Amino acid sequence: MTNTTMLPDVEVVELENGFKALLVERGPLPVVASVLWYRVGSRDERTGETGVSHFLEHMMFKGTERYAKGQIDLQTSKMGGSNNAFTDTDGTAYYFTLASDRWEQALEIEASRMRDCLLDPHEFANEKNVVLEELAMGEDEPWRPLYQATEALLYQVHPYHHPVIGYREDLERLSAQQMRDYYRRNYGPNRAFLVVVGNIDRARTAQRIRELFGPLPRVDDRTPPLKEPPPLGERRAIMRTPHSVTRLCIGFPTCRVGERDDYALDLLAHDLGNSKNSRLYRRLVREEELVTDVSVMNETRQEPGAMFVLCELRDGSVPAKVEMIVREEVKALVREGVAKKDLQRIRAQIRASFLFQDESVLDLAMKLGRFEAGTPDGYRTLATVLPTYDSLTPGELRDVATRYLDFDKAAVVWALPGQQPQAGVKSAKPAKATKAAGKPRAARRAKKGKRAEVKVAASKRGKRA
Repeated sequence: MTNTTMLPDVEVVELENGFKALLVERGPLPVVASVLWYRVGSRDERTGETGVSHFLEHMMFKGTERYAKGQIDLQTSKMGGSNNAFTDTDGTAYYFTLASDRWEQALEIEASRMRDCLLDPHEFANEKNVVLEELAMGEDEPWRPLYQATEALLYQVHPYHHPVIGYREDLERLSAQQMRDYYRRNYGPNRAFLVVVGNIDRARTAQRIRELFGPLPRVDDRTPPLKEPPPLGERRAIMRTPHSVTRLCIGFPTCRVGERDDYALDLLAHDLGNSKNSRLYRRLVREEELVTDVSVMNETRQEPGAMFVLCELRDGSVPAKVEMIVREEVKALVREGVAKKDLQRIRAQIRASFLFQDESVLDLAMKLGRFEAGTPDGYRTLATVLPTYDSLTPGELRDVATRYLDFDKAAVVWALPGQQPQAGVKSAKPAKATKAAGKPRAARRAKKGKRAEVKVAASKRGKRA
């Protein structure tokens, strides 16, 4: 396995108003992808306005001073291209894929809606109903409420506490003026950057960017969020749901995206529950036949994130026994670390996933955008990703597991069918297991805008309705 990663040839364009663009010329296909990434997400929302970032994402397609309602999508369709957007905890991104002889219209659209969205009150009222329906659909989905309940326990001060889509009560009361104030406060050239990948003329593209985005005024810089204090012990909750299946979500507070520990947590997540060869799958699915699905997800973010374990129980399985086994396997991972043969396999899987995301121009643009937005060194971090995975030693992985996968810091949430507590849930105790991690495949649908497992990839779960 080679220990180097070649960076794409990126030209960086920086304007006086703080706007930045990353340009990558790539052929031979006559296609261009552009991603405009705003450093504005649900973490920037104030009390009483949860969900406004995602709602605003919808409204950015509802007309500007230059483009009337419906024209952005209509023009994209007429040009044979595609466009969409997503919102997550730390950012909002808008992206286009178009033929190389007409892609510059995407720049004109983005420049127009950066400061000139209409946010018409009538359109606002209509789209609010769409967003509320989207929220209701999410509440009916079995994983999302469980995942959000676990986040709410993990983050009691930090704004990661509230869901990206917001609370129904806030959305129902939100006014068009509140959204306009939020838009004016946060959407500006110094809070955004652009990634363009494809069959472009870089000199012409750089000049066009200066013409369109250079005159736009700066907005206030981002306000740092409140820090989450260290938990003083394990936090537990039980949910009653209309579903017939019992589910478990365990969250552990961790580190920031791009830190060395983050890469170690990726490897640990794979070993614990991210494949059919993992500890939890082998024990809970194959041997004990207690669950139908289990997976682990390392969800680091720009502020300290979390690691999640999710399980979907078979009918008749005792929740206390499932939780006991999860604790046992986490303790074994901390004690034994990742076996050498498993470490080689996991690194190969991560490497393949990482490189596969260079395949299309949009995938590469998203990959550059994720790293530029999420890590201190921006897109240049791409050169160190695979070497970092390769350099992590078994001893270092054990140290990281010991540091973060601690049930004394965890949030444990059970989702039970019906109104009565199931036998064994209350009695599930910390069993002296010290560390754990994770989250499941089915649960990945629960989070809007989630980064892929190796900190890359477009988050298609965050598409506007």
